[in-house]
Amino acid sequence: MIKDIVKLIRVKQWVKNAFVLAPLLFSLKFTETDSIIKAGLAFAAFCFVSSVVYVMNDILDRKKDALHPKKKNRPIASGRISPWAGGVIEVVLLALVFVCLLLLGNIKTALVIGIYVVINILYSYKLKQMVLIDVLIIAFGFILRVYAGAYAIDVPVSSFIFMATLFLSLFLGFTKRKGELMRRGSDGRAVLEQYPLKVIDQYIIISATLTIMCYALYTLEPSTIARFSTNRLIYSVIFVIYGMFRYVYILDKDESIEDPTDGLYKDKGLIGVCILYVLYVLAIFAEIL
Repeated sequence: MIKDIVKLIRVKQWVKNAFVLAPLLFSLKFTETDSIIKAGLAFAAFCFVSSVVYVMNDILDRKKDALHPKKKNRPIASGRISPWAGGVIEVVLLALVFVCLLLLGNIKTALVIGIYVVINILYSYKLKQMVLIDVLIIAFGFILRVYAGAYAIDVPVSSFIFMATLFLSLFLGFTKRKGELMRRGSDGRAVLEQYPLKVIDQYIIISATLTIMCYALYTLEPSTIARFSTNRLIYSVIFVIYGMFRYVYILDKDESIEDPTDGLYKDKGLIGVCILYVLYVLAIFAEIL
């Protein structure tokens, strides 16, 4: 039962909420206990609320998922967890979100999470069937994560970080759509039928290029150089380029990967470059001290 609950709430997908912690890293507040606690509470709140969305989707799509060759093994679609029990789990998760937000005491972060819930309800009922809008909504979810983390520790979000997050999340969204089409075809989903692979490849190239450009411009911003007391953050672009190129590469090579989260967990190259990136930023910070 515990294993099914873990699978239902998609604990593996919580890695996406690392975007909430990005402001903590780039503001160099990760040595302040108060900021760490606040960022941690915002991260936990987003993990729980994202799980609420996953459970809601599984309950709504249970009949359709039961006919799917892969999704039929999901806890609710397979009948291992009843829709009623799923509803109880949702209530518990919402209670945990409320506790985290109460402890955090930040109305702006609470508002961002509220907006996230609303757009995901709209996504589940209608927007996920609208071509391009579906990916834009996913991208907006990542932007909300960044702002939730920034509001929690009271730091501004750079315009370039906003744009880099937008284009990176679009890159992840379009690569996911490509993976779904390559592995399973349209799978009866009307929205996938409207995504020609050639067009998706163009979207991936555009979003990857803009992500790299915006991140590079962020590292060269006067405020960024002043914060880090050096312009050496620009060299971290190498890790960003490798990570994005690596993911596109394994998407074409590994047939078991159709989701960015799967790629991160399964590929040592992606795990390694993420670790090296964080270590590089920490090394720059250490030299400041």
